[in-house]
Amino acid sequence: MYQHLHCLPSFFCREPRPLRVAGRSCQGERWERLHGSLLEASRNEEFLRDFSPAMFELTQYEIFEWFKANYRDCVEGLLSMVLYLSLVMEERRASLLDLASRAARELNPLALRSGQSSWPFFGLLGQLQLVWQGGQHAAPLLTDPWRLPPGNCPKPLPPVLHPFRKGETLGNLGAAWGWSQGRGSGMKTFSSSRGFNIWASWLTTDKAQNVLTPDLTVELTTLGVFDGTDWSLMGILAGATVLGFEPLAENRKLISDRLPVRLGEQRQHGRGEEAHTFLQIEPGESVPREDWTTIFRRSSGHSYIMAAALGERVRSLNMTTRYDYSSISDQGYLTGPPNMEVEEIAMTTLDEIIYTYLPFDHVELLKLDVEGYEMGALRGAEGLLASGRIRFLVMEFHPGMLGSSGTDPEGLLHFLHHYCFRCFSLKIEQAQSFSHFVARYVTPEATPLQGLGQLEDLVCENLAFK
Repeated sequence: MYQHLHCLPSFFCREPRPLRVAGRSCQGERWERLHGSLLEASRNEEFLRDFSPAMFELTQYEIFEWFKANYRDCVEGLLSMVLYLSLVMEERRASLLDLASRAARELNPLALRSGQSSWPFFGLLGQLQLVWQGGQHAAPLLTDPWRLPPGNCPKPLPPVLHPFRKGETLGNLGAAWGWSQGRGSGMKTFSSSRGFNIWASWLTTDKAQNVLTPDLTVELTTLGVFDGTDWSLMGILAGATVLGFEPLAENRKLISDRLPVRLGEQRQHGRGEEAHTFLQIEPGESVPREDWTTIFRRSSGHSYIMAAALGERVRSLNMTTRYDYSSISDQGYLTGPPNMEVEEIAMTTLDEIIYTYLPFDHVELLKLDVEGYEMGALRGAEGLLASGRIRFLVMEFHPGMLGSSGTDPEGLLHFLHHYCFRCFSLKIEQAQSFSHFVARYVTPEATPLQGLGQLEDLVCENLAFK
């Protein structure tokens, strides 16, 4: 009986599907019958041991083949069905749970865990592998601090998110905000030209220049450079020493093609002079082989781009890419055109780069935009964090993507709080507790089962900065 179930793996061997349109999934009489039958089974203890009559009918060959052929119209329905089969087919439970894990790759882990689906999962989500890298299972990124906080951190430091108000927040940085904003409407994210101008204007103020010493400071470290025409560009124009990390060869080619052109446009003369240098890091190695003293330029405004990803440890890994999108953690719920590729890259840590390769002793501004792997990058900078040597942090906060790496969004905020960071949101009007702030994002609208969902940038100030 049920010999046709042996071909379940074919569910997960097809081309990635386009993003589904919200409100148009799981439609049709057969999906509705399956939904009702699984709900009935979830409420009857007898049917959790043996097939219910309704589920017995729906797993007959012809109907079951239809679900196989159309599972991408309702991935959560397929997941619920496979989890039910794992209960009533004990002899095949292990293989079915593995198949369920592969189905769950196409759904947002945070949305799944927060109960946003109406389909029953029979209390089995905790047995699934929801974190993947390069097509392989990966351990979740935990948020417990591993070091003591800076000794000069003021106490008590309330665990709340603050509203970012122009002209009132972060002293000189707030002044730059007010100057850049003028009378315009409020800005919702720093990932925009207006946001870059804020940082650029702050970097060029007298007070900032008094702090920034070329031989001791990395003024701007940006993770996830892509083509270099946003934060790296503005850092160069502001005269900063920019340290960037871009692991993918295709994106580094984009930097070479686009950054000089944009730099020339900003300086109003054709193609700009080369203001960036690539430094190769071989997979499995922690720093470039080329000596820093042979490449460092003391002239202001230059970007040094490491051919590596920043994470929690030094290693080589396979990274899955999707046209112009990439992430260390696989995010199947964002699957698009079927041109996903895997590239072997190097991963290193910011602690390794700063402490063993560069002659700098702190970072003025760390910009994190690593598509859900923020906790990995911060874990690899824990030495700098514990010693209070990162002054400002601008971080994309995307709970849905954080879930793909197994990161607890609220735990990430507590991690930063432990290391004496006071963080500000551009989307709130009054201070909010971490739990209240994160709850804004754990809704079907903000974090759907499939699709990008909502995000913002947080700006954080280290109150223990030395």
